[in-house]
Amino acid sequence: METARRFLALTPVAFGITAVVLVYLQTSGDVSWDGVLFGLVGALVVTAGAFGSIVAAAALLRRLEVRNDWASLGVGLVLATVVLAVAYFAVAVSLPEGDEGWPLLFVLTPAFASIPVWPGYAVALLIRGWRGRAARQAPPSGPAAPRLGP
Repeated sequence: METARRFLALTPVAFGITAVVLVYLQTSGDVSWDGVLFGLVGALVVTAGAFGSIVAAAALLRRLEVRNDWASLGVGLVLATVVLAVAYFAVAVSLPEGDEGWPLLFVLTPAFASIPVWPGYAVALLIRGWRGRAARQAPPSGPAAPRLGP
């Protein structure tokens, strides 16, 4: 649960990076509100899927007593890749011979759209690490409060 809360705090950074990339790709030809809306909804769906795979990976790693955010991120990426690969091959096998493969776009589009979310989470982890180090190295401000109790 703690890992889910930590990654939920990082999610706005990952969503922002993904939204910028997807909105740019949707509106690169001409700027339209439909392209902006489609890019934002796509970023929301992709970020939610990535967050779900990271939480699932953290739950798997917790059983192995591994509590590292970077490991959760890496295993989440591998988990999402495996799920998308299995879906791709399941759709590819079901296609009749000679089919152009348009149903594969329902797997390939989320796969390519999810590419910016993983570096987004990595950037958020780096920022959190830098902020944590800066907070630990900064001298305490103001007088120290007296300790009460035994």
